[in-house]
Amino acid sequence: MAGFKKRITHSVQGQLSLALTMAIIIIALISGGLTFASALDEAHELQDRMLRQMSAVVLNAPAISASQQKLALRSEGDNDARIFVDYLSSPALANDASQTHFNLPVSTAPGFHNIESDGETYRVLVTRKSPSQAIVIGQQTDVRDEIAMQSALRTLIPFSVSLPVFVVVAVLLVRFALKPVTTLAQEVRSRNEQDLAPLPLQQVPYEILPFVKGINRLLYNIDTAMSIQKRFIADAAHELRTPITALTLQAERLSQSPMSVEASDRLSTLRLGLKRTKYLLEQLLTMARQQQTEQRQKNESFSVEEIFREILETVLPLALEKNIDIGVSANSQPDISLFTEKNTLYVALKNLVENAIKYIAENGQIDLSVYQHHNQVVIEVEDNGPGIDQALRERVFDAFYRMEGQEQSGSGLGLSIVRACIQKIGGTVSLNDTEHFQSGLLARITLPCAHKDEPSYSTKSSVS
Repeated sequence: MAGFKKRITHSVQGQLSLALTMAIIIIALISGGLTFASALDEAHELQDRMLRQMSAVVLNAPAISASQQKLALRSEGDNDARIFVDYLSSPALANDASQTHFNLPVSTAPGFHNIESDGETYRVLVTRKSPSQAIVIGQQTDVRDEIAMQSALRTLIPFSVSLPVFVVVAVLLVRFALKPVTTLAQEVRSRNEQDLAPLPLQQVPYEILPFVKGINRLLYNIDTAMSIQKRFIADAAHELRTPITALTLQAERLSQSPMSVEASDRLSTLRLGLKRTKYLLEQLLTMARQQQTEQRQKNESFSVEEIFREILETVLPLALEKNIDIGVSANSQPDISLFTEKNTLYVALKNLVENAIKYIAENGQIDLSVYQHHNQVVIEVEDNGPGIDQALRERVFDAFYRMEGQEQSGSGLGLSIVRACIQKIGGTVSLNDTEHFQSGLLARITLPCAHKDEPSYSTKSSVS
């Protein structure tokens, strides 16, 4: 209930639908009440007219004797409509209570009266035929009210049928009117953090057009700021790479010179620090290149197993150092090809495999596999290492993030580069529980099955 209330409170569509529904219900109740009261009044008038018509018929009937009048008194009672007729034409009949139903005196004024008789309430019409003769036609009030109520209730049937229809139509109209807003919201939710293209202004209602334009200006400013930041990182990494390379060469030359054991140890530490710094700069340059979505490489058709072989050849020395069993899984489907940026996918897979080698223990195992699922190609890298806690599996994709307690050195950019590469070619990457080992991690890359005549990534407009 609280969730529904919050949804109504924070939803324009919900508020409009609720307001229109309440307005329709209130108007229907007022209209129905007025219609019911009018129908009830007309039903009573119709019943009064019926009494007048019956009175006219009785008045125009031939004269009858007293004995015939007594017989008429017994026979003219209508048991269904509870209508009774009294003939007040002679003193004998008028004074004989056993022969009359209403027991009215002959002198009763003509017209309608509400009277009590035998504990029941009646609506009677007194019509005078002559100064000494009168006719009384009456109907039980409860019966009149019941008949009038039924007639009036029938007038509410159209309201009860049309009210739900009006409510449904109002809700559908509100939803249809706000469909451009809903479509715009869905497009914003489906975007990743790298897609800062302006929102389309076509079919946007005039009321929210300034808001959408404001969002586009904000996206443009964010894109400009991020572009400046990416260029700064790339330029800084590029400028720092040259002196780091020179320092590395100088350290190599210095290591060939005679020196004390203490100096040699310090030089080894310096060389290790330079190596890590150089690796960090290379990672920064790689990430900067992959985040530049407008600088795309040429798509090409290639076999996924071909990339597997290239990666295995590259990382095999690292795997042998820790005696890690690395290879293509037996469950992998052969002859699966892709048409996309080969080098971008290579960089992503290489970083995944290098991360797996870095964090699993000696004598571990890493399996690479690929298979096709519906219209997607799924590439998996699975290891039997310590894995990553489920609560941190999204956090580790952030740049420079490193989990606490990790002894292995690193830049914290590997998985960030992986996500940037995969998003660049229109895919997704996720970290999951291992499926074939007792512990470990399964990195899954999902890419669309694109052909040569179509791009293998989602086209994104540049922010202008």
